[in-house]
Parts: sequence; C-alpha cells; structure tokens
Amino acid sequence: MSLQLASLFQDHAVLQRDRPLPVWGSAPPLVKIRVALAGNTACTLSNAAGGFFVQLPALPAGGPHTLTVTVVKTGESIAVHDLLVGEVWLASGQSNMEMRLNACLPLTAEVIATADFPEIRFFTVPTRAHLGPQHSVGGNWQVATPEVAGTFSAAAFVFARRLHSELGVAVGVISSSWGGSIIQSWLSRPALALNPEVSDWLARYEAQAWSDDRWALMESPGSDGRVSGTPKDPGNTSLALGWHQTDFADATWPTMSLPGTWQSAGHKHSGVYWFRRTVEIPQAWVGRELQLHLGGVDKQDISYVNGIEVGRTGKGQEDQYWNTPRVYTVPAAVVTGRTLLIAVRAYSFIYDGGIIGADSSLHIGPADAPDAHLPLAGDWRYQCEHNLGLVTETHLMGHGERNSPNMLFDNMLRPLVPYALRGVIWYQGEGNAGEAAIYKRLMQDLILDWRRQWGQADLAFHLVQLPGFQAAKEYQAASHWAHFREAQAAALTLPHTGMAITIDVGEAGDIHPKDKVPVGERLATSALARTYGRDLVPNGPLFASLVIDADGSARCRFNDAGARLTTTDGQPPRLFFIAGEDRVFHPATARIDGADVVVSHPAVTRPAAVRYAWADNPEGCNLAGPTGLPASPFRSDRW
Repeated sequence: MSLQLASLFQDHAVLQRDRPLPVWGSAPPLVKIRVALAGNTACTLSNAAGGFFVQLPALPAGGPHTLTVTVVKTGESIAVHDLLVGEVWLASGQSNMEMRLNACLPLTAEVIATADFPEIRFFTVPTRAHLGPQHSVGGNWQVATPEVAGTFSAAAFVFARRLHSELGVAVGVISSSWGGSIIQSWLSRPALALNPEVSDWLARYEAQAWSDDRWALMESPGSDGRVSGTPKDPGNTSLALGWHQTDFADATWPTMSLPGTWQSAGHKHSGVYWFRRTVEIPQAWVGRELQLHLGGVDKQDISYVNGIEVGRTGKGQEDQYWNTPRVYTVPAAVVTGRTLLIAVRAYSFIYDGGIIGADSSLHIGPADAPDAHLPLAGDWRYQCEHNLGLVTETHLMGHGERNSPNMLFDNMLRPLVPYALRGVIWYQGEGNAGEAAIYKRLMQDLILDWRRQWGQADLAFHLVQLPGFQAAKEYQAASHWAHFREAQAAALTLPHTGMAITIDVGEAGDIHPKDKVPVGERLATSALARTYGRDLVPNGPLFASLVIDADGSARCRFNDAGARLTTTDGQPPRLFFIAGEDRVFHPATARIDGADVVVSHPAVTRPAAVRYAWADNPEGCNLAGPTGLPASPFRSDRW
C-alpha cells in the first residue's frame, strides 16, 4: 500500500484558521508517519489496515503553505502545495444549492465575469450513490477565476465572496449537494435509527436491501443507473372515448381551478387526469398559427387542440420535466373557427400531479404576436383516467438511488469528516416539502448529527428558508410550503444557527429561481452576525409572541425587528389574517406600531390567532425589518 492522503488534501486547499487541523490518509500498515505544516510537525503510527490520523496545531489566517507527509522508514513522501489558512464552509443540500452560476444567467453574468479571487477556492464533490460507507471522493480544489467560476454553486459563491470581502481572509467552500435529494439521505444511519419518525422506514429498507430478490431487480437498471419503483402509464385508454375531441360531452365533469395540482383539490393519489377547456378567440386569430402555453405539467403530458395533438413532453419513467414550461405550436389549419377545445392529458406517477406554475404562464395567443393572448387560468373540466394510488418512492431504494436511507451521508459526507470547518450552509427542503410534520425533528437531527460527526459542538449552521412557489395565493390553510417553512425555522432553537429568509425571491413557475445573489448575501449576513459577531441584523423579523390589546386588536411582536419595522414597498403590511376561537381566518387590517404589527378585523372581537404570508406562494407579502430583509411567514396558533 502506497502513501495517500484523504481526498480534500490537494493543492490549493483552504484550511480552517484558529482550529486544530486534522490530517488523515492511508499508508503501509504499522509504519511511522510524520506530518509537517507551517513549522509544526506531528507523528503517528499507521494502523493494521494502513489508516493514519494526526492533528496539527491551529494556525492563523495566511499562507501559502506546503503540507508534507512522510513515511519515516522509507522516505516516501507527499507534498501538497499552495495551501491557504482562512475560513472553510460546507455547502450542502439539493438542487438550489447545487445550481451553478452559469445556470443562473443572465442574472449572474457580471458575477462570473468579475470572479477573479485567488483566495476563494471551491471543492465540488461529485455525486455518487453506492452502497456502504465510502472513504474517498473525487474532485479537486479550484481557485476562483472567471474561467471556472461558472461551475461553482451560485448561492455558495456569493456567500463566499461576501465573507472574503468582510473578513479579509481566504475562504474555502466544500460543495456537496445533489438535486432532488431528501434530508433522510444526508443523515447518518445511527441518526435515522434513533428517530422514531423514520426508524421504521429505515428498518423496512434494511430488511430487503441485500436480498437476492432485490438484487435480481438491481441487475436491470435504467439509463441513470436506478431501478424504477414507480407504476407504468396504463395507456391512453380515453383516446378511443374521444376525450380530446370537440364533440365530446363533458358537461357532467367537475371543475378544477388551474394552475394547481389535483392533490391540492383533494385527490390524494398519483395517476392520469384529463383537463378540458373551451375558449372563444378573436376573429382575427382564425386561420393563424397559435402558441399554447401551459406552464409546467407535473410530470408528463399529451396536449390537444380541436382534437389534434399539438405536443407532448416526457415518456416512460422520465421525471425531469415536471416543472418544464410547455409551449406548443397550434397549426393554422387547426384554427378553423372562433372556438378552440383544449385538452391536456397529464400523467404523474409519483407525488403531486397537474398543471402547475403561475397564472400568467397559462395562456394561448398568436405565434407572431406573443403579447396578444388569452389567459387560461381558472376553471377547467377534469376527469381521472387512471388512479395509480399514492406513490411516494420514485425508484427502488438501494444502490444508485440517492434517496435511500443515509446514502448521501455515506457517499458525499463521510469522506469529508473530520476536515476542519467553521460551519455549514444548507439549502434543501423541496424534496421534503410535504413532510413538515417530521422535518422539524429531521432538520435538528441533521445539525446535531453533523456536529457529532465533526466533534464540533459549535459548528455553525445557516439554512435557507424556502421561497414562494406555485400559483400566487393570499392564504392557504393547508399550505404544504407554509407548514414546511415553520418546520425549518424551528431549527433556530438550537445554538449557533441562522436562517436566510427568501420568501420574496422565489418564482411561481420555477422551483429553481435564478436569482441566487440575495440567497448567498442573506446567508452571509446571517453568518457574519451570528457566527462572526458582526454588528448586523442577521435576518428579517421572526415572530416572537402575540398579545391582545385592550381594544381587541392583536399585537404581533418580533425578534430581530430593531426599533421599527418597515415594509418592502412603503405600503401598509399585507397578507395578515386573524381568527377568533371559531378558527375562521379573515383578511386583516395591519399597521406597524414601532417594532410591533397591530392586526384587527371587525368580525373578530376576541382574537385568538394571527397568520402572516401563510400560503405556498404568498406573493405580495411585504413586512420587513429595519434593513429591508423580509419577515418570515408565521402563525401564532398550532391548530
């Protein structure tokens, strides 16, 4: 066995300042190893399997330095050059943390063009989902230049740039994220086993994970290396019934407001639904080529106009198009009169399904006059073609499936432990957005789990609260995303934590909003205030308590509100709702009174609860703190 260092010890690495520095790797068994860095040395003996570990004294910010590791008896040596000592952060989560600067163009064009920072360095961990604990990762440290910065995590780079500017030291980011990942895959097995809310799920997986039957299925993976566990489309059986035709009688079909999911309309299953709508178009459009804009269709669709197929997206078990905007050309030959029948067959084999996105994304109009269009948001006739039951697992758990229990911890985190860090920035949750009830503990479990893994009780942890998404609504009592944001905010009860509130920078029609600059900046503000002790307001206002005034108004009090609250547009606060003991919420009148918001409604004489921005996408919410950072959505009740 030859001498080898752990994956992160490569040229251009950044080491954490002011903390003891672990160094580890492998060598021939039972040989003396000497490690030297910046005038400090440490010695150890490799174990029977060849592994070795030392801890060097803490260093102040500076460099460049060279790390030298030597097998004393043979003289075999490794030298790692151009090491800087500064601040090291782990950036992790799912697609919105993974999302690169070059995927956020044109918003990040200037960020990339000016990314000439010799002291900002990134190590991006390649994605991998292999069974069993792994001990190494691929990747290398890259110095920030305009030529390579486009491949860096957008949110993490903006975070690092701000820290480098404010602290004046090198900043290293270890980026370990995977789109579509759930939090359970990032937790270690012991952490999952000790959580009663997911331990049964772990046990069921482990009862069959290594069986012959399971591995017989594993021998026929798809092109992405995963084995699908989702139901197949039973087929377009309603085509023969004429559900796409203009003369089909759909008057007895119920109506559903679109955009939206059929689950949100009360149909709690996966499957195939048809949506139909008849529209009258201007005479001037007759005989012209039109464009049908549907927004996203979750997951696949076949779309018809006047009985003619005009487009389809997705086939087989493809799940990547669930949020891709559909834009289909309607040939002029189809537009023979002023009446158009639009029919959409939507197929979703897991989780939610339907025509989703913003109201503005759903319209039809002339191809040569895109500004002249008819809105299609509103009531559509609908019918279920196939009920496939509630499906919650996209692929067979196990080798190749990122969302297997502790899979990403074993592959993309364990090999990084215990590299010295200052903290973690975390942007994840879309994959768990329907699991607010268990996410509160899972989020706190993850923070405590990673602190145990690194042996750092004060490991900082700053998370991104999910922004607005899907059709804008003022209030949704059963909003998945509102409940989920509440579960995320509960992590702030742990010490050394912070949160970037991003309710104002989402996109109704895109779960991957491109404006990652505010996200990175707000993460950095949180870290500078809470981790580095800078005199900054760390985040927007956080609800603290509800007090009932003598006149029957409800007074909301906040943390991090300063001396006076503000609104982002100078208008009175919007999207406050108030209820009495009857639990009926009314749109409230709200006014700022110093650091409080006073809420009232004539029908509520004895207030019992207040909610703010309580919807998946509460567009128009405007409460902010003294520096303009948005307030976190909240509810005072736990009904």
